[in-house]
Amino acid sequence: MTTVNVVKKRGIRVHPRLMFHIDYWMLLAFAGLVIIGLLTVYSTTFDLGRQWHDGDAGYFVRRQLFALVLGLAGFVAVFIFDYHLLRKLSIVIFIIAILGLIATLLVGVESLGAKRGLMGGSIQPSELAKLATIIYIAHWLSSKGDRIKGVTYGLIPFSIIVGVVCGLIVRQPDLSTAVLIAAVSFTLFFIAGADLKQFVLAIVIGGAVFAMLVFVFPHAQARVEAYRIALENPMAAGYQVEQTLAAVANGGIWGVGPGASTQKFIPLPAAHTDGAFAILAEEYGLVGALSTMSLMAILVWRGLKTAGSARDGYGFLLAVGITCWLGFQTLLNIAVITAVIPVTGIPLPFISYGGSAFAMSIVGAGVLLNVSRDSSIMIRPQPKPSSSR
Repeated sequence: MTTVNVVKKRGIRVHPRLMFHIDYWMLLAFAGLVIIGLLTVYSTTFDLGRQWHDGDAGYFVRRQLFALVLGLAGFVAVFIFDYHLLRKLSIVIFIIAILGLIATLLVGVESLGAKRGLMGGSIQPSELAKLATIIYIAHWLSSKGDRIKGVTYGLIPFSIIVGVVCGLIVRQPDLSTAVLIAAVSFTLFFIAGADLKQFVLAIVIGGAVFAMLVFVFPHAQARVEAYRIALENPMAAGYQVEQTLAAVANGGIWGVGPGASTQKFIPLPAAHTDGAFAILAEEYGLVGALSTMSLMAILVWRGLKTAGSARDGYGFLLAVGITCWLGFQTLLNIAVITAVIPVTGIPLPFISYGGSAFAMSIVGAGVLLNVSRDSSIMIRPQPKPSSSR
C-alpha cells in the first residue's frame, strides 16, 4: 500500500513542498532593490559619517544594516505564518500605529519645525502607519461586502478611519505621507466595490482638503509656488530642483562610477534620503536608473499578479494595498527627482536612507510573498490508498 504525505493549512490538504513555495521573481526583485539601496546609502553617507561622527564613514550604513536585520526578522515572521493572522490582529496593529502617531505629537523629537520621530528620531511611527492602515483597511473593506456602496456603511465611516490617520500625520506636519496613505486607502475603497459616485465625491473632497492644507502650511505653499515658477521659466527653478536635475544629467548613459558623485557633497540637499535616486542616476547613469525602476516594476507586477490569484477578498485587498503603497511611493519620489511634481519629501522604497522606512518596506514585501505563497497552494483531494500485490 502506498500513500502520499499531506499537511493541513486552514482545513485544506496540500503538499508540504507547496507550504514554502516562493515567488522567485518577486524575491529576486526585492533582493536586488535591497542591495542597490545599501550601496546607495553608503555612497551618499560616507562623507557625512566622516564629518558628523568622528571620521566614521560607515556610521550610517551600519544603522541601515541594523534596520535590515530588524526588517528581515519581521519579514520572516510575517512569511512563515498564515497571513490571515494579520486580519485577526489588524485592529491591534492599527491601534498601536495610532498611539505611535499620538506619542510623536506629544513627545516626539522636533527637527526643522516638524515632529516625526521617537527615541531620538530613530523611529518614525508614520512608516508603521502605512502598513498598519493597509492591513486594517483590507480587513474592514473585505468584511463589509456590498454594504460599502451605502454612504452610511461605506464612505462616511471609511473617511473617518482614513481621516484620523492622515490628520495625525498632517499635524506633524507631513503632508506628503498623509496624501500617500489617503491615495492608497481610497484606491482600495474603489477596488473593493465602492459606488463610483462615492469615489468621485471622495476625490473631490480630498482634493479640496489637500488644496486647503497647502495654503495652511507655509512650506507646502512655498514648494507649490516654486514649482509654478519653474513651469513658467525652467531657468528660475528652485535650488533643490536644479541640483537634482544636475545630478541626473551628470550621470548620462553609464554614470560617473560607483561613489564618484559630486552632487552628494553638499550641493544636493538630503542626498541620502529624498534625493537618493538622483545620486544613483548620477553614479550608475540611465542604465542604473532604469534597472532600479525595472526591479520595482517587477515587484509591482508580481504583487498585482498575487492579488489576482488570492483565494479570498482579504488577501486580494492586502496584496493590492501593499503593491500600491510601494508603487505610488516610488512614482512620487521619481516624479520629484525629475521635476514632474513639486518637492514632497517622500523617500524611495528600499533605496533611501531611513531605518523605519527601510524596515517597514521589507516587512511589506514579506506580507506580499506570504499572500503569493498562500495563493499558490493547490487544493488537493485526500488521496485514496492504493493496494499493490
